[in-house]
Amino acid sequence: MTGWSNLILEAFAEYLKAADPRTPSTEVLAQWLIEKLSSPPRNNVDRVVHCEMAMLRTGRDQVEQKLKDVVSGQKDFSAYKFTGKSASGKRLLRSLYEYCLSYDSQKWSRFVHNLKASDFNRRSVGN
Repeated sequence: MTGWSNLILEAFAEYLKAADPRTPSTEVLAQWLIEKLSSPPRNNVDRVVHCEMAMLRTGRDQVEQKLKDVVSGQKDFSAYKFTGKSASGKRLLRSLYEYCLSYDSQKWSRFVHNLKASDFNRRSVGN
């Protein structure tokens, strides 16, 4: 599964790079998985995702409300739950999630690294 995991992580990384940088990476992951699992597999990455992962929906009323929220402009993917169909699927999903956390941490580190001491003076804080 290691070879497939790397291939899938690379595919997601490309998708993440193209996403709006203001969107949290876990939201981007949810959107990517929804897209992959909602359409027929077109390539090996899609086939592995379909084979290893499942997308579950919450209760019908909650889904309808969440979809209304999405249509009205609010992005909330909590109407969906993703799970691995097998131990390897769970590891793959965990790897994708940890990649997201690492990606956001790296973005934050770059942001902090680029700050200067003068960025913390009283006027810039709003006092």
